[in-house]
Amino acid sequence: MKLLIFGVILIATHTGAQDLEKRPVCYTQWFDRDNPNGNGDYETMNELRAEYPKKICSKPLTIQAATLTGVPAESIGQVFEVYDTVFGFSCVNSDQKNDECCLDYKVRFGCRCPWPPIKPEVE
Repeated sequence: MKLLIFGVILIATHTGAQDLEKRPVCYTQWFDRDNPNGNGDYETMNELRAEYPKKICSKPLTIQAATLTGVPAESIGQVFEVYDTVFGFSCVNSDQKNDECCLDYKVRFGCRCPWPPIKPEVE
């Protein structure tokens, strides 16, 4: 009997994961609030929320970072201090190899659709 219960839980968990993958994701605009001058490029969640109030959902599902020309950050080969939906994105110049500086990055966040939320019409 214990084996049967385990099998049911495993199937339910797997099905839930598939449903999560099928959920549509709506992306915010791209944000670029900092330049890599000085210590690096900081596109952090606190600073983005302060500079762009109500433009980012409360619990983003994903984050994407790219250079200003659109090259995905993951394909550049630089080291990132932070790259997640809680803290945002930061690239620190002193973390890079060969005394290289961080590139200028932009970020956007994936939110549950619809994003931005559709406002109900007032009658």
